[in-house]
Amino acid sequence: MVARSQMQTAPSSLAGSQRTRFALPILAFAGALAQTAYVWRGIERARAFAAEGRRYQRRIATPALRILILGDSTGVGIGATSPEDSIAGLLATEFPQADIVNVSQSGARVAHVTRQAQRCVRLGWHFDLALVHVGGNDVLRATPIDRLVISGQHLMTELTRLADRTVWLGPLNIGLAPLFPPPYSWLLAARSHAAARVFAACAHAHGAHFIDFCASDHSNHFLRERRASFAVDGLHPSSSAYRYGYAALRAAMQRQVEATIPTPQAADAAAPA
Repeated sequence: MVARSQMQTAPSSLAGSQRTRFALPILAFAGALAQTAYVWRGIERARAFAAEGRRYQRRIATPALRILILGDSTGVGIGATSPEDSIAGLLATEFPQADIVNVSQSGARVAHVTRQAQRCVRLGWHFDLALVHVGGNDVLRATPIDRLVISGQHLMTELTRLADRTVWLGPLNIGLAPLFPPPYSWLLAARSHAAARVFAACAHAHGAHFIDFCASDHSNHFLRERRASFAVDGLHPSSSAYRYGYAALRAAMQRQVEATIPTPQAADAAAPA
């Protein structure tokens, strides 16, 4: 009687283990699909969010300082509470006699910003300082590294014709953005660091300064202040992050381009009465 009972139970246990073995991959696949759908819906919301933004610029007829801002949505200032909280707006506040031209466009990649620079060259413009905000979209869209190298070199070549000094504000570690759960965050973190190395090399080769917001000190800040550093879409920087980025920019300006970029007081003194 016991043997017969064991014989009846064994097939039942075997069938149960087989069902579990087949069910687990199906559940994992369904979970991966749901996670992918969540991320893509978030990206679409971020794009719609970016489309509503407007870039800040301020034109002055006889400026003491000419600044050009090129780039993507971070150059536009998407995520800031107001345009005045963007990098361009913060510059305008500190340098009231600066002419600030902003040609940034949301969604731009490095190759697109090269075309922004080329249009400025064709117009015959020239600036004391060019600020480049680009790289995040190349990380998100997985632009191949070899193409990034070529695009970065072309961009820097154009900027040497356009401005006396250039500062490239690199993207932060996109893997830290709340929009992306693991394993997407891990992949985007690796892409962010790889792209930052390319951008830094291109900038250095052309005498420009690169601010690597993927570096550990900056990444640690954004990790500690993760909730405050990102806008409501979970992707773009917040006003707090732009203020942090502006502080890094001002430190770079003082160290790297102080011979060309005067202090706010000097800029005001140089302005026509």
